[in-house]
Amino acid sequence: MVKLLMIADDFTGALDTGVQFAKRGICTQIFTKQKLEDADVRPETEVLVVDTESRPMEKAEAYEAVHEIAAWAVRRGVRIIFKKTDSALRGNIGIELQAVADTDRDETVFFMPGHPTIGRITENGTHYIEGKLLQDSVFGADPFEPVKKSYIPDIIADQSEIPVRCLRREEPIEICGADNCRVAVCDVTCIEDIDRRLEELKAQGRLKLLAGCAALADRLVEIIPFHYAKRKMFQKTDSLYVACGSLNQITREQVEYAVKECGFACRHLTMEQKLCPAYYETPEGKAFIGEIVKLCETEKKIVVDTFDGEEDIHEYRMIHGIPQADVRFLISESHGHIVKEIVDRRMDVTILMTGGDTLMGYMKLIGCTQLEPVCEIEPGVVVSMLVWNGYRQQVISKSGGFGTEDIMGRIAQKIVK
Repeated sequence: MVKLLMIADDFTGALDTGVQFAKRGICTQIFTKQKLEDADVRPETEVLVVDTESRPMEKAEAYEAVHEIAAWAVRRGVRIIFKKTDSALRGNIGIELQAVADTDRDETVFFMPGHPTIGRITENGTHYIEGKLLQDSVFGADPFEPVKKSYIPDIIADQSEIPVRCLRREEPIEICGADNCRVAVCDVTCIEDIDRRLEELKAQGRLKLLAGCAALADRLVEIIPFHYAKRKMFQKTDSLYVACGSLNQITREQVEYAVKECGFACRHLTMEQKLCPAYYETPEGKAFIGEIVKLCETEKKIVVDTFDGEEDIHEYRMIHGIPQADVRFLISESHGHIVKEIVDRRMDVTILMTGGDTLMGYMKLIGCTQLEPVCEIEPGVVVSMLVWNGYRQQVISKSGGFGTEDIMGRIAQKIVK
């Protein structure tokens, strides 16, 4: 029986949250389709994760996507609805919190946005990234989703007029019922802040509507009574292939380090190779894929990236009439064509995909809508199994903004035989 529904706005978010349960042996299913049938959910499943792919949507569309699946779960008796948010507060934060709140207008959504173990905290309603205001961090300059504010009620108010209050760490949850509060933004400066708030909510019977990032999911495991099975582990493979679809500066530094310090072979996609998926149907495109496949046969560690200057991308878009909003999806589709060929060869390789769109683009290409989370190989870096057409492929996903400079090298040390 499903005890918890988690709703994520992108695939990486669904994975890095769902794996907090799966790695402990709790039966967890992750879906990339928004309309579920009762038959989709296994009887033993206790955690259901749905990726609405709503981060790039217009706010009205995002509201409908989140509200529909949340209302579906409520009708089926799921007691706890958890809206997974990005730890850097990218996406349709305000309207998606309202979508969850509207499933039960008598309850407050308790929003714990911080992820203290990676330096992302909330204090007095303001969000910080490694000591900097959110708006002054690298996420303030994100090429697709720049976050220009740090005070969370202001971020919510950009999309919704839902009543919000900030709940300081010493304040009790009772005050939220006295002022028509629908969303309570809770201070999270350390993991203990999350634990104390969850214990308080459980004791008062208000553990119903929640929002936050993977840090909150990790602590929920200790609060909800689940059944536990044997834990799963990742498998070692002959090689590691990195499909780098993220344009984040943090990821750029990670790729540069992997090449210079960890011995990764590197190929860089040209504008045509990353922004024109039809290229891969041409003789030139097929020859390029053949080159990458051969590289996977001769090298243990390979990375294919998509980095360019903003001016170069802008010029190419203008010449070819490509909207800025389409860039990320074209990049993910192009990576998908390359990865599909590698996987079709049944090579003993683990695929690491950076950026939430990259893995999703590949799954769409092959028609896969479900996967099994296995474990975290590094904090925020998720190992999963894709299962389709009788074949199982090990994949790793990492958000573009996650991890230290040497993370790809550390993953390779663990994965490569």
